[in-house]
Amino acid sequence: MGLEFAGQSEPQLPPSNDDVATINQNMLKVTRQNISICDSYMPEIEAFLKVVESKGRNPRVTGLLSFIRKLRKEHDILKRVESELVDEEQDEIGLGLLNRKLVASSTIVNHGQVHWDILKRCRSFRIVNQAFQGSAKEDRKKQVSRIIGDGREKQQLNRTLKEQAKVEVDVVEGGSEWLDIRWLQADRLARQMTDCGWAWGDYQLGDGVDPEEWEDTPLAKQMKRLVAAAKMNRHEYRIPRLRIVFPNITKGENEDVDVLLDQICRLDPLVEIIIEDSSSVFMKTPPPILQDAIRNLIGDEFDGLTNSLNMDHTILVDLISDITHFKLQSQPWQAQTTQLQIEEERRQGGVMVRALYPILQGRTLICTQEAAEHFHEVLSTVGTATERERGRLLVPYDDETRSMSTEDIRSRFEELSTHPLPHNVQVPIRILDETWTMATVTQAVADGRLPKVALDVAQCGAFKSSKLSIYMYGWATGNVTITSNKEVRGQIRTWVEANRRDDQECGPIIWRIDVTRNLLAKSATPPSALKAENGLDVDTLTRQR
Repeated sequence: MGLEFAGQSEPQLPPSNDDVATINQNMLKVTRQNISICDSYMPEIEAFLKVVESKGRNPRVTGLLSFIRKLRKEHDILKRVESELVDEEQDEIGLGLLNRKLVASSTIVNHGQVHWDILKRCRSFRIVNQAFQGSAKEDRKKQVSRIIGDGREKQQLNRTLKEQAKVEVDVVEGGSEWLDIRWLQADRLARQMTDCGWAWGDYQLGDGVDPEEWEDTPLAKQMKRLVAAAKMNRHEYRIPRLRIVFPNITKGENEDVDVLLDQICRLDPLVEIIIEDSSSVFMKTPPPILQDAIRNLIGDEFDGLTNSLNMDHTILVDLISDITHFKLQSQPWQAQTTQLQIEEERRQGGVMVRALYPILQGRTLICTQEAAEHFHEVLSTVGTATERERGRLLVPYDDETRSMSTEDIRSRFEELSTHPLPHNVQVPIRILDETWTMATVTQAVADGRLPKVALDVAQCGAFKSSKLSIYMYGWATGNVTITSNKEVRGQIRTWVEANRRDDQECGPIIWRIDVTRNLLAKSATPPSALKAENGLDVDTLTRQR
């Protein structure tokens, strides 16, 4: 009777004809060792989860709750095994049954420890054990159409193909890298290679090997699915990098295994694949202490922001809304969204500026001429007097405001707010000298400043001049565009993916703020009073988002 877990053999238990009491004691020792292992790292993961929650991230979408729940389950099983070994007299059959539980739980517990140690070496964690689909719906349909059978059989085959194509990875580096941990042993990989017809001893590192000798190995098939999934699930228009970790394989021990892993690295020229074995620098470098590891895993929430930010008109409105800057009371005649925004600011005080100012601090803030013009058109129609004044200060568009000094503009802006304006948030915002029209976009494509797919996006979106200028300027310059529009980022991404000419074409970088604010004018006074004052049907005045 023996124990084997985490790919390594534990000290063997005595043969079955030895004293049962000795077997019991050895099993109890191993059980307690694994409980201790679990107790050593589970609190670390739970501490990380608490920090994630404190940052306002939904813990459910990180996979950490499921990860912890799985480990707790195995911990509980080990505790029950310990209890039965201590409190109940076991015969050889009983010990055999307990040993099976012990081996299974020990494997999961030890894998969990290695998994967490590897994660602690990473940065900007997003999710653990995330499933991605590695087969396109159209490809599955083609495969299903080739079989002869009724609808139920074809439906079952489609489900099977879909399930087989799934891959599970950890997402780190803000989404730009997938981490895949493989528990494969070198001897088992060697058997896969032999079964596939590998010509042992014929190759050295750097050689290209005929795929027929290795592409049918289970490892190669798994890696192909992973590559396919990465190409189907881009991050910010780019294929994520794949970091494959083999904790139980050491390069240099078997040259043929090294050659195969080298072939895996070159599966697809569009996908960067990094192989980490147990002797790699990544694995040999100890993980940082817990506090530093958690800080690295949380990452800088503003990673990816450029030094210059392109301001969408929704953000301009957020920055000057009375709801953002005044302590108001919601009124029954106001729209529900306006009431909710007012109540949020009243209860939590400064929600909008807390969300927005840190993003803007220390960066150059720019808006296009067309965005500035549209912004002031909206304000002149539906802005309150204070919103219009803030708007003129934020985006100087008239000669009087442009003649003011920056100090005077900032001073007056602060007077119109209950919140201080950080010294390193640029006010006023700089308006571009150049215009961005459809003709500009066409020329930018011809000059290579924009990819050809930009013309398709402009056509699909049927953008008005302001929105066209905002997103095409940000796209052409590589500057991040800041918006509080909930739909535009997803829409543009869909249009880019549907119309791209090649895998290298990328869309604009758009950073969406989860908080937004309406202009107050439409809801500042009861509708009848507002109509009488302005002679307008305010129900027809809508804020363009």
